[in-house]
Amino acid sequence: MNRSARSGSSHGGCLLGAVLAGGASRRFGRDKTGVEVGGVSMLRRAVTALAATCDDVVVVSARRETPRGEWRVIPDLRPGGGPLAGIETALARAESGPFDAVFVLASDLPLVGPEAVARLAALYRAAAPGTDAVAAAREGKPPFEPLCAVYSLRCRSAATALLDEGTLAAQALFRGVAGQIVEVEGEATSMNVNTPLDRDAAEARLRDEATSAPASSRST
Repeated sequence: MNRSARSGSSHGGCLLGAVLAGGASRRFGRDKTGVEVGGVSMLRRAVTALAATCDDVVVVSARRETPRGEWRVIPDLRPGGGPLAGIETALARAESGPFDAVFVLASDLPLVGPEAVARLAALYRAAAPGTDAVAAAREGKPPFEPLCAVYSLRCRSAATALLDEGTLAAQALFRGVAGQIVEVEGEATSMNVNTPLDRDAAEARLRDEATSAPASSRST
């Protein structure tokens, strides 16, 4: 997915959206990126959430099971290297284009919508000079979601160094650069779908939100 670039800003400029979809989905029992939550696959939800704010969107995955669509799928530079390898791949792709940063979003965070993405991107663009990354706050440990975060291209070398030494955890990258944790949108980043029960919980949350929404926001 691509559209003409926006005018750059003092911190951020053109933004590449990258959906990380290369996980093995072992706990789910099958590839979960095509699993529907609220009638929409989790992969499409993530692409849609990013597309409203980012100048281009790609899906990072080396798995043949990853659903195809109007989005471009680019292979992991290090298949099996986990989410940090996916971030490295996205940063490498961004370096070849007009981008200054990458908005990374895991495909299994179905409650992160366009509003949360826009909010986090705005906070990144407003961050102090020298800030390398901005991640959404979440409940639990770590207290931030490294897979709902914006990373500047300056993070590429740090990601590569960590992977070369055998570190696969994405949180290690965020902790190792000049990162800032920000509040984005309720508990959206705390609901990660790893199992069918998690999927049912996300579905229930969406139903609750639809039921509690003001009538005016549901009218057509």
